Amino acid sequence: MRVLRSILLSVCCGIVAALPTLALAFPDKPVQLIVPYAAGGLTDNLARLIAPALSARWAQPVVVDNRNGGGTSIGTAAAARAPGDGYTLLLTAFGYIGNPLLMKNLPYDPAALVPVTIVADAPSVLFVSAKLPVDTVPQLIAYAKAHPKEVVFASSGNGSSPHIAAELLASLTGIEIVHAPYRGNGPALNDLLGGQVQAMFDSSASMSYVRAGRLKALGVASEAPVARLQGMVPIARSGVPQLSNFAAGGWFGFFLPSKTPAELQQRIYADLRAVLETPEVREAIERAGVEPRLMTQPEFAAYLRAEHERWAPVIRERRIQLD
Repeated sequence: MRVLRSILLSVCCGIVAALPTLALAFPDKPVQLIVPYAAGGLTDNLARLIAPALSARWAQPVVVDNRNGGGTSIGTAAAARAPGDGYTLLLTAFGYIGNPLLMKNLPYDPAALVPVTIVADAPSVLFVSAKLPVDTVPQLIAYAKAHPKEVVFASSGNGSSPHIAAELLASLTGIEIVHAPYRGNGPALNDLLGGQVQAMFDSSASMSYVRAGRLKALGVASEAPVARLQGMVPIARSGVPQLSNFAAGGWFGFFLPSKTPAELQQRIYADLRAVLETPEVREAIERAGVEPRLMTQPEFAAYLRAEHERWAPVIRERRIQLD
């Protein structure tokens, strides 16, 4: 027994001693970056901006793997079930907090993933078709009340952040809207441009269509003005009392399987932070229409808890479900 205890102690000590070495040696093969959204969307675009910079830092390929479907549950489940060796990262958005609220039969355990850092966030802009006879938020509310269920809000999918923002707007103002979910942001935006749908919450990247006269921007979904959107009135200051605290938008963040050793989590966080702080990557993220943002792991975890508490009542009240 003494010999057995000695052997076990030696093995355990060896494992503990090896953990820092594991973090230092990482990576020695290609890294998979799962994006649970379709190619061409904002989350995918961010992944493809960041992956080459990570690849250069790690001297290993970082391969973007789009696994969309199931309201992001397919890709998220794949990341949750991956080994905790650092070779599978997840870059996701609202679906991470939305799915546990929206799905009765979630195909993965949310506790199987741990937040690493946020990458960017952005308050949404309320866009309407150039054909719609409104130019302000109060005019949109009045029009929707005069034409119940005629204002169709497009979104990148059922339960997506643009969908939830539209439902919050309807809930607070008492208007009756129709939700049109699409398989991604691109098709939704195309139909908004074509006038097949009337409104949509989207990132400021679509402001180019406003400048071209193809869309109207009625306001930004923030309580205070946004510096990079000069002249854009916050929806909270649009003169509609029910919307005085209105705020909605998207965030984008990295996650790892929670069984990943703490030392390796810290190593990956440090490398992500170094990449995201470079001027080239920051500028590329800004050009994508979102605001670069970094948080420590505890800060990001607290942020996610606050987001859950903010949106859970809206999802329950509006009876939004994915399955």
